[in-house]
Amino acid sequence: MSRKTVLIIKHGFSETCDHNVSPVVSYGEVFRCTCLLEDFKGYHVTWITAKVAHDLLMGNHLIDELILADTPEELPRNRIREKYHMVINLEKQKDWCEFAAGMPADKKFGFKDWTGCGDESFYPESVRALSHALQRDEYRPLQETLFKTIGHEWTGQRYVLGYQPKVAPIYDIGLNNHVGPKWPTKRWPQYHWQKLYFELSKYYTVCWQQSLSSIRHYIDWLASCKLIITCDSLGLHLSLGLNKKIVALFGSTPPEQVYMYGCGLKLTPACERRCMPCFGPKCRSDESDSCMAYISVEMVMEAVESLLPAQKKAVPEKNQPEVEAPLVELNKS
Repeated sequence: MSRKTVLIIKHGFSETCDHNVSPVVSYGEVFRCTCLLEDFKGYHVTWITAKVAHDLLMGNHLIDELILADTPEELPRNRIREKYHMVINLEKQKDWCEFAAGMPADKKFGFKDWTGCGDESFYPESVRALSHALQRDEYRPLQETLFKTIGHEWTGQRYVLGYQPKVAPIYDIGLNNHVGPKWPTKRWPQYHWQKLYFELSKYYTVCWQQSLSSIRHYIDWLASCKLIITCDSLGLHLSLGLNKKIVALFGSTPPEQVYMYGCGLKLTPACERRCMPCFGPKCRSDESDSCMAYISVEMVMEAVESLLPAQKKAVPEKNQPEVEAPLVELNKS
């Protein structure tokens, strides 16, 4: 008997819980959707994604066929079946909505219309999940929204990582301090990172974020750390996929949408602003500091100590150099 077939369309140009479409791929959004794969074991799974997301999904044992195409015109027609049992379109662009609508399938889920207005924008079984997510009347883990979108129940299914690093932890703590250009409001101020590095280095071995222009090398770096301190970014979700201890910092995006799988702690600003979470690329507040500045170094230090108690004696301050965080060449929004 031939296996049932499912086609997943997810590039990361749009995000499930946001109306906007961007020319910048959100790697984190693509990776988060891999939790769906757990429910398609036994299916023949085809996944269409952006060219730049190749290394993020390559080697995933639950994806039978990975197709790289930024637009439908770039699809290799000999690799697209005449019909699928199920088509799941998680992108909002006009061309991909039209492609999914024209693809013969027994069932379709996700986004049907690129306008984003009203129930007609979604396939019938996905209306409730996606309309609630986009209206933002309540925040739920993205995994729950994704599973409701396809009419399934989320019972804790995890992200599925393709590339498996063979790197043993050599650092106590990794500072995942950069965010991608799509969401600059997620960034924790650099002066906080510098102070945190100085304080942590008294008790722990600490390493700044490293990517080396490669997703695989970036995963290797995450694997080399026992605990990751990070904003809401790809590094957070990859760390969850690696089952790392994590301290996650949130401000402009809701912490409720990220499920931690028991891996760590979520910190939010010690301030009250009606604009939080803003989901915006620019801070809307009239104050000089963004909301992220109100997550103090002391809050982070306390969280780190609860997850990874310090066992080393303090290193004299004169041995603590002021190290600038290296530039990251890979966008990890």
